[in-house]
Amino acid sequence: MSRRLEVLLSRVEGPVVADIGCDHAWLSAQAVRTGRACRVYACDVAQGPLDRARATIEKEGVAESVIPLLSDGLQALPEACSQIVIAGMGAETIVSILESGADRLDPDTRLLLSPHTKASVLRDWLDHNGWRICREQFVQDRGRFYPVMDVCHADRQSGLRPEERLFGVHPVQDETWQLYLAQEKEKLCRLLKAVPPARRANVLMRLQLLESLQEV
Repeated sequence: MSRRLEVLLSRVEGPVVADIGCDHAWLSAQAVRTGRACRVYACDVAQGPLDRARATIEKEGVAESVIPLLSDGLQALPEACSQIVIAGMGAETIVSILESGADRLDPDTRLLLSPHTKASVLRDWLDHNGWRICREQFVQDRGRFYPVMDVCHADRQSGLRPEERLFGVHPVQDETWQLYLAQEKEKLCRLLKAVPPARRANVLMRLQLLESLQEV
């Protein structure tokens, strides 16, 4: 079990959950087995991953509660879900899934999101489209850092501060988050030496925002 899947599982909660891009459906199966969900729709856009999901579902003995669905994003969901889990994709793909499936999202639906690229793009989109990141937890898995975002509907746009957009909204300020900031600082310091003068101001601004978080 990867560390990221372990953290995602700990954040799954609800009577009806959709696991979008379920791949082997390990998360779906364990969510039911551990009592974190009563029913899970294990969704994937491709037949191959869905066949693997069916094998996992049968092996884990959860066929009555985990329903495999061939689905492009949220399109095939037969009912409203209390929580939608989308992980292991880039931010643009997650945004596309949420935009195309907007009619499947109830006001009480919560999201559990973990983009593997361009997290700032996803944070910005959520803030501008009626969602609020309640908490982020950073996970280190196989040498990379991933944010895990708990998201709910918002009554109004909160207006993210620049440091929130870049480095996380209400992050769990644990050792992993500090390691993530240290790694990002190293990247920005290297970038500052490499970019042309016209781009230095932007990189320096990001570096200063990061350092202000490290001082808290």
